[in-house]
Amino acid sequence: MKPTLLAVLLAFPVEGQLQSSHYQTLAGAIVTERGDRVPNGSRVVPFSALVTLDLASAPPSLSAFIANAVLEGGGPFTLTVHSSSGSMQPDGSYRFSGDYLRELYPNGTQYLFDWRFSGNTNGRVVWNGATYWAGGHIWYVGITNLALVAAPWLDIHRSGPVAVQLTWATNFGNYILESAGGLPTPAWNTVTNAVTNWNNRISVTLETDTTNAFFRLRKP
Repeated sequence: MKPTLLAVLLAFPVEGQLQSSHYQTLAGAIVTERGDRVPNGSRVVPFSALVTLDLASAPPSLSAFIANAVLEGGGPFTLTVHSSSGSMQPDGSYRFSGDYLRELYPNGTQYLFDWRFSGNTNGRVVWNGATYWAGGHIWYVGITNLALVAAPWLDIHRSGPVAVQLTWATNFGNYILESAGGLPTPAWNTVTNAVTNWNNRISVTLETDTTNAFFRLRKP
């Protein structure tokens, strides 16, 4: 039986310039929705998103999991958004655009997004742009100077019949990699295998001779 692998992610702000990674909005983030079908024409709504930027791909790409997306004054719903185009701008920022509702309607809609991401001096990422209806009435969500911070992540890939490779960002080099043979567990074991550093990534290869293996990154 193949091992079952679990990555448990914790999130803490870190310093760093814009690079390929996972980013998340801060607690309490808000955006403004306006439109003909929005109650009173305008409302401020909570906004929580986990954004993944791949700046090394050609073209650069974005995916965003939005926990409380809104549409035309309706209630919040979960939505994953993918860019259809991306490019680096002369000022070093990155611009992404695409169909806001492509995940729900694969044939396409006129609900579009045009977002820009840039780094700033305190190591955070700044998100600006709009999500909007390109048809015959007014609807858009304005995103203005929304702060994002890097989110810890742990990737697991098979590296042979009885081995796996775990990888995470060097931004979280002070985090401790731990393992367990099952969940729930009374105690996690610290992984002491040697790690390698390459291209802003930390990786370690482990043999897995058990039915189940669970891993997590823990902030000390």
